[in-house]
Amino acid sequence: GYNKFAIESFLDEIALARQMDPLALRMELCVNSSRMLLVLEELARLCEWDRVREGTALGISVAAYGETMAAGVAEVSLDQSNGVISVHNFWTVVDPGLVIAPDNSRAQMEGAIIFGLSHVLKERITIKDGEVQQSNYHDYPILRMSEIPAVQVKLLSTDNPPSGIGETGVPLTGAAVANALAALTGLRLRHLPLTPRRVLAALDANEPS
Repeated sequence: GYNKFAIESFLDEIALARQMDPLALRMELCVNSSRMLLVLEELARLCEWDRVREGTALGISVAAYGETMAAGVAEVSLDQSNGVISVHNFWTVVDPGLVIAPDNSRAQMEGAIIFGLSHVLKERITIKDGEVQQSNYHDYPILRMSEIPAVQVKLLSTDNPPSGIGETGVPLTGAAVANALAALTGLRLRHLPLTPRRVLAALDANEPS
């Protein structure tokens, strides 16, 4: 997950430097992979990538697990008064080859995305004098039910051999949220989790003097 966070965040920085749409850059890079191109095309349709939004922005991330192809898009907003990022929607399209158990596969992706978003937005352990400072959920916050976005999963069952789905959901989340935040605000955060404290520090650093 942390590797994909770095790679997919950097791809958005490359897209910005090239004055390219982030989705268009990924489609250019995947020109020799018909399976990934189809995943990206379906994802663009699912999330209405080109639709103009007010107060929110989209961020994209791509992940592969063996021969399984996946991509996800997060839609986020930001409360600049407290630095809280809200994820309103998360869309993902997955081609795991032949889908053996569609209901289980969809549930696996939904759970992995929620698990990943909890890590991206909240979960953090600190160590002092060799001892972990957090002891339970009162000081180790996780994503609450009220904070869970609408999650849409589209499975593309293809003639390719079944290749598994268990490791594709979590790696999609970090860069998708960070890229959406960058698209919304221009802020590029390079450390997880994307806590309010880090967001506020970035906002303060970008204020004109």
